[in-house]
Amino acid sequence: MSSRHYLFPDDGEPLRLSKRLVEGLIFGKDALPQYAGTRQKVASIMLEMEGAKPQRILSAQGAYFVFDATGDIRRGLTRSAGDILNAAYSPSEANGTVVSLHSKLTKKRAEEEHRWTVGKNELDRIAADIWPKSSSDRLKSVQGVSAKRPPLTFDARLALDEATGDLWKIAHAIDELKEPSLKGFAYEARTRGEAFPEHRHLYQAIAQMADERLEIVRRRRVGKGVWYAVVDVIMWDDNRVGTNVGRYHEECSGKQAAVVAARKLLAEHAGDFAENITVEAEVLTDLEWHERLKSVGD
Repeated sequence: MSSRHYLFPDDGEPLRLSKRLVEGLIFGKDALPQYAGTRQKVASIMLEMEGAKPQRILSAQGAYFVFDATGDIRRGLTRSAGDILNAAYSPSEANGTVVSLHSKLTKKRAEEEHRWTVGKNELDRIAADIWPKSSSDRLKSVQGVSAKRPPLTFDARLALDEATGDLWKIAHAIDELKEPSLKGFAYEARTRGEAFPEHRHLYQAIAQMADERLEIVRRRRVGKGVWYAVVDVIMWDDNRVGTNVGRYHEECSGKQAAVVAARKLLAEHAGDFAENITVEAEVLTDLEWHERLKSVGD
């Protein structure tokens, strides 16, 4: 299977959204300033493939992208996910068998505000782009603001996979060390980098990793400085694969204040808990928090 994405502006022809651009928008690495301050219809298409050739459209889902003043969609996505989640798990009547009229109306409003139905006209235009009969059938692509990355050749991908296959072992080994060992590890790594200049950049990198881990361990021991209380709302599918549908945080002064704030956030969002949704809390140093933002998107 493969997915395609299309933007349907109020005026003009639909436009293609590349997978790279959509992922960049979702994780805050790209933006569309040309649509700043607007609400745009986007269709996500799932295709059945045979090799590299699309065979048929399996499904089509319409959603709205709400762009802020800079062309960023993350706030709109967070609001959309929260509204749909709250509507999907709104309380039923006390007898447990009849869903209240209020619940039905809430779900209907959430769907109308954040979803739209991809009709025959839209599907016909998308199909013409996927299986063009002439050059005019091809739709133009939307351009984001991030630089286009160079193509990754098969040889480059193979070399990168081979070179980085066991990188996880480095972080795992460093995470197991205590403070005195981390100091010795970083010093020795830099010393070996001087002795083996052909690998000095690699030794410098693992020494820096040890330095960062040492600072986190020290801050966790001392408990002072800037800390963050974090609560994640995670939806789990049948295969126990989780999707983060909500993240709430509060900046605090010191670890104990972060623990108190985490308890408060847990209480505030306990209503999001459901059969397939967990509400999880943790406290992080500012170093861990900023690293978390880099890895999963703000």
